[in-house]
Amino acid sequence: MEKREKEREVFVSLVNKQLEPFGVTYEDVKNNPDWYMEYLTTEKAEQEFIKWGTDLISKKLRLNKKMARMEMSWFILQWGLTTSVSDKIKQKTVEVQKKKA
Repeated sequence: MEKREKEREVFVSLVNKQLEPFGVTYEDVKNNPDWYMEYLTTEKAEQEFIKWGTDLISKKLRLNKKMARMEMSWFILQWGLTTSVSDKIKQKTVEVQKKKA
């Protein structure tokens, strides 16, 4: 398998894993350029996904852990689902807004 084909296979696997909780796949969203903004994930779920994805990239693309983490960071930057704001951040935002008022 060519390098480009392997990269595409990994990309599709990452998208599918990320969309798994929603019962959606790459095939369902590939024609929607804003698909990644339509689904929310938690910070915890995102961290678990990053670990899973880093392992996948390392194994499939034969990259060391550092390079796999960098590739995963690029994926999250470009295609990562929107993370819901944690309760701590929401609480802090409310406190700041109250002080301004």
